[in-house]
Amino acid sequence: MKLLSLLPKKDRILLYISWAVKISILVVFVTSIIRFRIFLAGLSLLVLLISFLPSLIEKRFKIILPPEFETLFALFLYASFILGELKDYYTIYPWWDIVLHSLSAIMIGLIGFMIIYSLYYTHKVVFAPHFAALFSFSFALAIGALWEIFEFGMDSFFGFSMLKSGLMDTMWDLIVDSIGALIVSISGYFYLKGGDSFIMERFVKKFIELNERRLKKKHELL
Repeated sequence: MKLLSLLPKKDRILLYISWAVKISILVVFVTSIIRFRIFLAGLSLLVLLISFLPSLIEKRFKIILPPEFETLFALFLYASFILGELKDYYTIYPWWDIVLHSLSAIMIGLIGFMIIYSLYYTHKVVFAPHFAALFSFSFALAIGALWEIFEFGMDSFFGFSMLKSGLMDTMWDLIVDSIGALIVSISGYFYLKGGDSFIMERFVKKFIELNERRLKKKHELL
């Protein structure tokens, strides 16, 4: 709590929002257990675990992700699970799935770029800008493909209908994932080349601000 109090007010609000989303998913899990809705309980538990993915990435790669990212990730889970699956937004609004896949590809691409950028910033590895672009694109697309495998498994073994229209849904999801990943990779490329980048500029500055001391320490140890 002491560390939280050191954050700017805006960042604290963002973290409160992400926690509120996690609590709402936890409520769904608990009520599902009480009502003996086992499948929904299992799915909500899985989504709750996924909500801690940013924290796991921070711990694994020893970086700090901007609070904006954690909040966007939490809101994405809320829009996907609470609104999409429970409130049936996927059926009510046909474009809901496309929008969420676009956002998820951009977020995952940003994670990939931040991972590779932290290595670039500390001179741990030396690479051309197009390599960082290729890595972030491949990272986002790979996660998107793994998600489609997850949806197929849930449909096959637990009777869900996450794939909606089957092959067409899968292919369009992957196409949208590719477009979102491409946006991030191109933006990252121009950022590393020293040009303007409408996505990366603010995000990378915040990332460096949060990690500068840690990244410099790593650089000094090399």
